[in-house]
Amino acid sequence: MTNPVNPAQSVVFSSIGMHGLEQLAATVAGGVTIVCGFPASGKTTATSLLSRLLNAVVLDKDQFAPRLEESVMAELTGNPYDRDSDLYRRVVSPHLYLALIQQAFTIAERCPVIIDAPFLGYIRTAAQRGIRLADYIRSVADTSDITIRTVWVNTDTDRIRGRMQRRGAERDEPKLSDWNSYRDSVLHSDLADAGPAVTDHVIAN
Repeated sequence: MTNPVNPAQSVVFSSIGMHGLEQLAATVAGGVTIVCGFPASGKTTATSLLSRLLNAVVLDKDQFAPRLEESVMAELTGNPYDRDSDLYRRVVSPHLYLALIQQAFTIAERCPVIIDAPFLGYIRTAAQRGIRLADYIRSVADTSDITIRTVWVNTDTDRIRGRMQRRGAERDEPKLSDWNSYRDSVLHSDLADAGPAVTDHVIAN
């Protein structure tokens, strides 16, 4: 559930992005910070850097319930790493994200929390409704007491592809094997504009 941060871990982030994270950290006083964006955009690196600045607990979607997620998708589609199908978005994603958010709010009653997750479905819905991502998340979780701030990590598609190739994660294989389709349907979709538009902060990486 939580993702411990190793202070000695070497992380690479753009200098402009690092400055943006430092400015953001200076304004944060508790609550939940959501670091979102496309897969391989640099969310985990941004989260790692920000968590050191805030001394925050990190909830990483990829580490939250991976075996449950993989077993359900293997049963439904035969692909345990399916994260892009309509079936995943309808059947698995909403419940997984809600559980992640609710746990974050519980922990945030005692200390700062950072959620590291794409939140692409939430972003699309918020944009369609013409509201901020933070407000949509608040409505879904039915809470008004916890401060929510959202951060979009903005990265170009070539860097995203390079990162996927370097990290060698099994969940990226379907994306890389049909890169043009994934790029056009996801990275070059309406989400590319919606993400920066509905979030509170945009960090360039």
